[in-house]
Amino acid sequence: MRRLLILLALWLGAVGVGSTGLTEAQQQGLQVALEEFHKHPPVQWAFQKICVYSAEDMPFPAGIFVRLEFQLQQTDCRKEDWKKPHCKVKPNGRKRKCLACIKLGFENEVLGRMIHCPTKTQVLREPKEYQENQCIKVQRAGEDPNSFGFPGNAAFSVGLP
Repeated sequence: MRRLLILLALWLGAVGVGSTGLTEAQQQGLQVALEEFHKHPPVQWAFQKICVYSAEDMPFPAGIFVRLEFQLQQTDCRKEDWKKPHCKVKPNGRKRKCLACIKLGFENEVLGRMIHCPTKTQVLREPKEYQENQCIKVQRAGEDPNSFGFPGNAAFSVGLP
């Protein structure tokens, strides 16, 4: 029984979403998110992605919307060197759970982005609804506002004679 549980745990670990399990759009969205994260002035150390909790992409007329939830951990490199392969994750380094919403155009341009990687104290202060609303704004970036069918779009119709 114990062997079966160990095999099951290994299989589940292999099937989980890793960076190889991401679509091309999701990989590109993750790259945009990491670049944006390392641009922030408060970030002094490089961070690496250690796991992806969820990844989804949805096609839209203007491009592809990518939503990612992932975890970063601090490395022993400065933030300028975050892409270098020699950067090793610090065993007791700070961790951040991130939400990234990226809208990619069809010609590899970024139409919209929202990356939120709060510290532990920020998680308690910021409501999740605010982040979801920001994601919806990114999702609609570059789209025709009339294509969403908002209330009032067809509120005035010609009356029958």
